[in-house]
Amino acid sequence: MTGLLLLSLSGAAFSADPAAPSGAAPAPAVKTMQDVATEAFAGHCAQCHASVFGMEGFRKLTPKEVYAALRRGPMQELATGLDDGVLHALAQAFGNPDAERQRPPDGGAVRCSASAPGKDDTATWRSWAADPGNTRFIDHPHGKAAIGSMQLKWSFTFPDIGFVQGGDNSVAVANGRLYVGNQNRWLYALDAQTGCAYWTFRADAAIRSGAAVEAGVVTFGDLWGNVYGLDEKTGALKWRHRVDTQSFVRITGSVTADEGRVFVPVSYLQEALGLHPDRSCCTANGSAAAYDARTGKALWQTYMIEQPLQYQGRTPKGANRFGPSGAVIFTPPTLDPERGLVYLATGNQTTGPYVPESDAIVAVDAKTGARRWVKTLAPEKFGSQDIYHLGCELWVDPSRQGCPPENPGPGGHGDRDFAAPVMIVQRADGKDVLVAGSKDGILYALDPDAKGKVLWQLRLGDGGEIGGIEYGMATDGKLVYAPISDVDFEKNSADGSLNAVDLMTGKLVWRTPTPR
Repeated sequence: MTGLLLLSLSGAAFSADPAAPSGAAPAPAVKTMQDVATEAFAGHCAQCHASVFGMEGFRKLTPKEVYAALRRGPMQELATGLDDGVLHALAQAFGNPDAERQRPPDGGAVRCSASAPGKDDTATWRSWAADPGNTRFIDHPHGKAAIGSMQLKWSFTFPDIGFVQGGDNSVAVANGRLYVGNQNRWLYALDAQTGCAYWTFRADAAIRSGAAVEAGVVTFGDLWGNVYGLDEKTGALKWRHRVDTQSFVRITGSVTADEGRVFVPVSYLQEALGLHPDRSCCTANGSAAAYDARTGKALWQTYMIEQPLQYQGRTPKGANRFGPSGAVIFTPPTLDPERGLVYLATGNQTTGPYVPESDAIVAVDAKTGARRWVKTLAPEKFGSQDIYHLGCELWVDPSRQGCPPENPGPGGHGDRDFAAPVMIVQRADGKDVLVAGSKDGILYALDPDAKGKVLWQLRLGDGGEIGGIEYGMATDGKLVYAPISDVDFEKNSADGSLNAVDLMTGKLVWRTPTPR
């Protein structure tokens, strides 16, 4: 009886069988799980994680969390074609088994004592804005006087336990408490006077949405597409829904709540498939959904693109093309109780053919979700259509073989959609006006009574993929305050500014640039 001896030397295996002929080919190398993970990482993950996002974030995640991201989280479609054993190999290789034990309890919060709550003199700011019209303005009696004498009262540090760092979520304020989530998956209910925590709640995924408080319930969404309703006093979970089952679904924008309902913007990360020109991109359809804040009952969900998805042929790389897709919603919905409408600002398309719902303001019925009107505001410099995904970027593929054929091409790749919510505000003459700002750097005033007819428009910046007007604006009814980002990667610069524009005329009143 002959024996077999295996020695692991850099993944090689050697036969010690004396019966093996001396001239025989060596036995094939035996792969370790590390070898399997290394090969899969090189083919599916390295383009982003070895350069753009780096590797350090993996040490903050447990193997279970890495596996979950690949199996049902944001990386699920990029992991398509990898069998379950490979997913486990990636999780074992890059996850940190000690990550959970290294994390502070309760998301790093200090619990309030029974005597902690003090005088409640905080203003109410129940979601992205103090009002459902998203004007982000409040007439505080001590506002201007207090600004010059403000001092730090307390601070709270979000623990660095998620793949992505950041404390950039908006804060909701109600009944002397601050409600804020973070990409470390925790939502906090903090005392406004001391910063101690009444309660904390750990979501299934990172939180990029701001919270909203309505009818005794705190609502928010996460980056796996879950929307939650928590008891305002205790933080106990009252209800939870996954807002959609489409690939890469996520809730990026803050939810808006009013009159017992919560309105949820739905976006997707599917355009990241453009990083791989040999893969099919894209099929997702942006939407908005409404729920009963108290019970979580689904009231309606309205998709932005009405046309059905169609097969569009193949890319030069041989990948299937489908369309139209895109028109996601990155921003908080805006409510118009007087007209019974919800205004939604949409993103660009990811595949054609062109549809008017992309780069648009869409008005839907607040009770039913039925579409009332659509105002397209796609940039004229792109032929009034904005069909783009990451495969259109020259740094991804200089040949741009995966880019949609309707894209305008080098010199103007697109991605000039709406990343800031609409505001509805009453002018000095009593006229209601919708204000919208695009990543193309243009500020618009629209007529809500004339299906979004443009009253005036003003270019404030050059725009770009992360340029123009980002995240949000504010208005006091006289002026519109619009920030400009204008990051330019090729020039390695950011020509930012804050601009004040007359709401009546659309004329620039003042402009303050940021340091270059």
